[in-house]
Amino acid sequence: MKAKLLSSGLLLIFMMPQITAQEIESEENPGIQFGIQGGLSLQKFVGTDYWGDNLSDRSAPGIHAGGNMILPVFHDFYIQTGLLYSVKGSKQDIITDNITKTVFISYLELPLGILYRPQAGRGNLLIGLGGYFGYGISGRERTKTGTVTIEIPVKFLADASGEPTSYAYYRPFDAGGNIFVGYELYGGIIFQLNLQIGLMELNSDYGQTNDQTLKENSGFGFSVGYRF
Repeated sequence: MKAKLLSSGLLLIFMMPQITAQEIESEENPGIQFGIQGGLSLQKFVGTDYWGDNLSDRSAPGIHAGGNMILPVFHDFYIQTGLLYSVKGSKQDIITDNITKTVFISYLELPLGILYRPQAGRGNLLIGLGGYFGYGISGRERTKTGTVTIEIPVKFLADASGEPTSYAYYRPFDAGGNIFVGYELYGGIIFQLNLQIGLMELNSDYGQTNDQTLKENSGFGFSVGYRF
């Protein structure tokens, strides 16, 4: 009897790793999964000014929040997409006039990319590469001179020639590249670092001769999410 019990115990011990591996594998590839995420970022405009010199903008705080979906493709590779509400911006110091100009623009953003999601310990490593497409829905430009602050709304136009100065003008479309790394616990909690590089011109055309202005979004941030 004791020999049978010992044999059964040893068999169970040897089978446990296989059982655990099967459980983990089933958790890794459950099919299409949905999630939510949100976080903070630092964003700024990069590019050139009117004379073609590099912009010296400083980072402004941003936020992002929304949902995502991953679709298994092959082994540890997935297609990831979603829909985010994202606030981006930039801060410019005009030293000679003691003026600070800060811009905030809100986008609806559609990311699309490849996610590599291998097992790492009691969770999954996350490495993602892809792109995003954004559409501006609102914004504001805040100019501070000493103790006086003036704020005007953003209006989305590709050509702002002859438009009134009661608005700040920007193009509505944005697109670029996404890179992120993170870690997903088996309970579904996600921690992620994000890098975003804009590739589309944001500034409106004012019809000025020899204007070399080019503004593109650039930033990085931190996200926390949950996979259902």
